[in-house]
Amino acid sequence: MRYLVMMTTVLRAAALCAALCCALSAAQATEFFVAPDGRADGDGSRQRPLDLATALSSSSLAKPGDAVWLLGGTYRGGFASKLRGKEGAPITVRQYPGQRATIDCQPPPGANQSSLFAVEGEWTDYWGFEVTCSDPKRVTQITGSSPSDINRGGISCVGAHIRFINLVVHDTAQGFGFWSGGEGGEIYGCIIYNNGWKGPDRGHGHAIYAQNKEGIKRLVDNIMFNQFSHGVHVYGSSRAFLRGFHLEGNVSFNNGCLAGENERAPNILVGGGSPAERITVISNYTYHNGLSATSVRLGYDAVNQDLAATGNYFVGVTDVKRWHKIALTGNTFVGSGTLAPLEIPEGVSTSDYAWNNNVYYSAGAQPFLIRYPEGAGGALDFDTWRQKTAFDAESRCVAGRPQGVEAFIRPNQYEPGRAYITVYNWQGRDTVEVDLKGVLAQGKQFRIVNAQDYFGQPVVTGTYEGKPIRLPMKGLAVARPMGEAPGQPPVTGPEFNVFVVLPADEGQ
Repeated sequence: MRYLVMMTTVLRAAALCAALCCALSAAQATEFFVAPDGRADGDGSRQRPLDLATALSSSSLAKPGDAVWLLGGTYRGGFASKLRGKEGAPITVRQYPGQRATIDCQPPPGANQSSLFAVEGEWTDYWGFEVTCSDPKRVTQITGSSPSDINRGGISCVGAHIRFINLVVHDTAQGFGFWSGGEGGEIYGCIIYNNGWKGPDRGHGHAIYAQNKEGIKRLVDNIMFNQFSHGVHVYGSSRAFLRGFHLEGNVSFNNGCLAGENERAPNILVGGGSPAERITVISNYTYHNGLSATSVRLGYDAVNQDLAATGNYFVGVTDVKRWHKIALTGNTFVGSGTLAPLEIPEGVSTSDYAWNNNVYYSAGAQPFLIRYPEGAGGALDFDTWRQKTAFDAESRCVAGRPQGVEAFIRPNQYEPGRAYITVYNWQGRDTVEVDLKGVLAQGKQFRIVNAQDYFGQPVVTGTYEGKPIRLPMKGLAVARPMGEAPGQPPVTGPEFNVFVVLPADEGQ
């Protein structure tokens, strides 16, 4: 008992010391202001703001724990951030509350500079601002991934322990490049759409192109739609590293559609020419108009190590390929035919997989497909699938489409009163009701916007009174791509829509 009391006293003293240190650190933190017309010789005050290039440079005035506020307006061209915070004291680069700060990656006329927002350094958070490109050119006759006449920029990160929080990234060449040169990091709560370009070979440009070698990269609660190519693209050659990814709460739909009419690319891809390992895919939501296109690819050419996929709602074909170990439980699969084709690598049997407690909806008579290394296998009905694999003992398979309404609400971890709502409206109702009591406080003013038209007018505004809120599912606008695009974004309503809940006083 004495030991317990002593340890409790020590822990309380340590906690008090830590709180005091945090308070002192917060008291020493400094705010710096940046403006489109800021100057390199500014002091970072509201009266004499810095220019963005200087504020992000290696000679920046910002130190660990400081905040760099981006005042409203447009910052043109490419930028390189070399900011270095510390663990527990990151530097924060954030849009000023109530204002709209936009980085337009198109360099000024005649400028010979990169169009990238390049992030190096470490322990820095980039929060709430917009990254885009106003260049209208989006079609090239040059094949490959680096045509000389496409210079649209995007975010390219090789920094370590970097967080991108609640950004809006659209109409760039590639939303995010999240590379293995930097350990770990997070892309959280970002809205990413209309990125990429069209070449003679195919559509190029993804919402997130990611690789990782050390630690865990977290891709969480992002909304990704209508790229020229993939949504999440965790991919690389045989020399790339695909180790340690946590994908959770992401909504990814209709990616690939801007490459041309009836074009679709996977909304989520994990796998490439090197083995993927330490992969978790939890509570993600996908959709393709028509339900028949490949929506998710878990695995590619290489034989992979371990995958855990739980609680996902996958609409379209989900291709699962070449894993040593799989835990696939509690998922919902919806499609018009084949649902989850499985390829098993040599030396692996179905007994190495935990595959159960799933729900399947398909109009096809044989919605399952299995491939073995020797070429055996084929399409199966549900009973034969369970018999041959010993999978899905407690699962259900339903002929046809789901019924009713499924609404998934994800409160934002960084901003109280902000949330995403994903609605599968299988009955085709004009409106649906959702309960936001876990998001909004009683008496809180709010607005709800259509994620596909984020900068448009709210679809609902009001004061929260504890009652369900009615959302429109028809007649919603979709943001058109800047410049030329062979395909146009499809309308997803009333069957499917995504909404963003925001405090009434938060600027866009």
